[in-house]
Amino acid sequence: MDIFSSLSKAFTDIVLKNPQLINILLFICWIVFFACLAKFIFRNRSINYKYQSLGKIFSEAEYLFYLILKQSLKDEYQIFAKVRIADILTPDYSLTQRNWRLALYKITSKHFDYVLCDKATLAVVAAIELDDKTHKFRKVRSRDIFVQMACETAGLTLIRFPCKSRYNIHEVREQIINHLK
Repeated sequence: MDIFSSLSKAFTDIVLKNPQLINILLFICWIVFFACLAKFIFRNRSINYKYQSLGKIFSEAEYLFYLILKQSLKDEYQIFAKVRIADILTPDYSLTQRNWRLALYKITSKHFDYVLCDKATLAVVAAIELDDKTHKFRKVRSRDIFVQMACETAGLTLIRFPCKSRYNIHEVREQIINHLK
């Protein structure tokens, strides 16, 4: 008789004498399985990620438009750039807890290109989006529609400008003032 057969027979004899042993062995197997699963899921938690500075906050087009905004609005508004939408909007508290979290998750990784605030109180007056050529892609368009709807439901004015190589300061100012009326 080989060793495997004798171990199998001994195991069968032990289990037949004590049927609760099967439950204990199954429980131990489950613990080992979940321990291995947890180790697999959380294995990347200890990685030391490396980052590097981009050196500047704006692309060339964004910086040009920022300068135009500053000139056209002078001292009327404080202009903030690349503000997370979740810092300006929050999901309505009438939502269920699950839907509230899902709605928050949808806005946490998105940002407005610029936010106009009242100079004295820093109350948010409007958000501004600079639409470059990437806004023609379906995924970006669906993001734009979502952001537009979020702003509408929150009562926040969202002003969109197409990305250009040159802007007229007076036209930019006029478009903003018209949206804020």
